[in-house]
Parts: sequence; C-alpha cells; structure tokens
Amino acid sequence: MAKARAEKDGAPIVVGVDGSLPSLRAAAWAGPAAQLWGQSLHLLTSCALPPRSGTSVLDDSELEWLRADGEWVLDEAVRAAHATAGGSVPITTELTFEQITPTLLDRSARAAMLVVGRRGRGGVAPTVIGSLSSAVTAYAQCPVAVISGQSGTDAVSRNKPVVVGVDGSPHSLVALETAFAEASRREVGLVAVHAWSDTSGIALPADRRPTDEALLGRWMAGPVRRYPQVKVERVVRTDAPARTLTAESAWAQLLVVGRRGRGGAPGTVLGATTIALLYAAECPLVVVHGRPVRN
Repeated sequence: MAKARAEKDGAPIVVGVDGSLPSLRAAAWAGPAAQLWGQSLHLLTSCALPPRSGTSVLDDSELEWLRADGEWVLDEAVRAAHATAGGSVPITTELTFEQITPTLLDRSARAAMLVVGRRGRGGVAPTVIGSLSSAVTAYAQCPVAVISGQSGTDAVSRNKPVVVGVDGSPHSLVALETAFAEASRREVGLVAVHAWSDTSGIALPADRRPTDEALLGRWMAGPVRRYPQVKVERVVRTDAPARTLTAESAWAQLLVVGRRGRGGAPGTVLGATTIALLYAAECPLVVVHGRPVRN
C-alpha cells in the first residue's frame, strides 16, 4: 500500500456501504485510516436493485424510496466514520443507481484503497463472505481492506501489532512493504509470518529452520532498513499458512497479505490462503497486489 499511495497521491479511501453492520464497521475503520495517512474519505452506496430481482422499471415513488434509503445509509456511515476519526477527515458521499461491484471496481483505478465489510445485507451467516468483498478483493486496481466482526478501532486493538504473511512471491513482498508502512504510522510492532508447508506440525525439521529463517530475513532486509523504528517479530512455522495467519490475526489490529502467493495455479486471481482469510481472519484484512519496491 505504501507504493500504491505514492502512485495515487491525494487519492481518497473509498468505502462501499449498504447499511449493514459490517459496512458500518468498514466506515468506522476507514475514518482513522484516512486520518493516519492524511487522506480524504469517499463513502459510496448503491440504490440499484439486484440484477435478478425481476424488476426492470421503477415508478417515481419507488425511486424516491430507494433514494431515501440510500441517503440514510450514507448518513449512518458518515456518523460511524466521524465517531472514530472525529471531524478532521474530509468526507464526501455518493449515491448511485449503478450496480455496486462494477462501480467500486471502476473507482479503484483512482482510489488509494477500497474498504468493504466482509458481508453485506445479503449475508446469511457471520462466517460467509459476500460476493462484493470477494469480487473487489480479486479485481480492484488498489489495495482492499475487508472488515469483519470488529473494526479494530478500540483502545485495546490500537496497541496490537500488524501481522503480515510472507512467502517470497511478488505480491507478498508488496504486502511486506505495506505492513511496515502501516506499523510505522500506527507506531506498533510488526509480526512477519512465514509458514512454508501445508503439513500440520509444531516444530520445523532442524535442517530446514535456519534456511527458512534466512530467507525471511533476506526478504525483510529492505523494509527493515527503511523502517528502523518498527520492532519486528519473525514467525517461521510448519503449518498451513491460512491456519497460522488466522491464529495470529486474533492478536493483531491488522493483517496484510498478497492477493496470491507462490502456490497459486496459473491464471488464479486469488490464492487459496487469501480466500481462506477472507472467511476466517479475526481482524481487518488488507489484500494487496503488484510489483514489490526495490530493496
């Protein structure tokens, strides 16, 4: 995200809201994030009916009802953002009758970040991710923050570290740079996690641990030099990456991962670990992509 921010200087953080509790948590998380980075906040909601609703033409009274509902959604989201960031963050709002997913993907070309709730009004259970969050995570042109059961804006969460998953892939190196930048701004520590195997276990083989610790150290060398003030903890573990990162997320204020890692099949947009974390991460999740900065 540090790289994306540099490329989109002055771009807003765009939040998709629909009145659901997860989307209001997304607005609450985005307020302090915008304040932290000196950016504005743009809250966007859609009044469009679902594509398969069967209704093609609405009369004036129905359109007015939808517009009023959309205005209420935006008012609630503004209140949520102000509650966590105060009045210092510039906030704009937008109500559209276009479908929300393609609209957010279009806005991602000019946004510093997209922020969405894990699921919206259509979600059926707390563990189910919505089609919006999965689609924007896969195809957005900027980093995406997915906010789950808690927004991480309380006093306890603000003291927790930033956790990042690293496997040496280009996307994970961007995640590493992003996580260092976030930890630096938030003035907290960073936990770098390298889970190299999908084999469950507690202890690494003695002949493998030094190799993987050395790899992690090499991947981190550049960010460590650029952010000497960030206290770093390294975690190298033999276990499924998704399981390891989910466990670490319970003690983090933010989890950062790449869109996909080294194990993704050709043509895969989202990696298996990232998909699993969209379901299971216990703190706000930031998913990034792109080319790493030079070490």
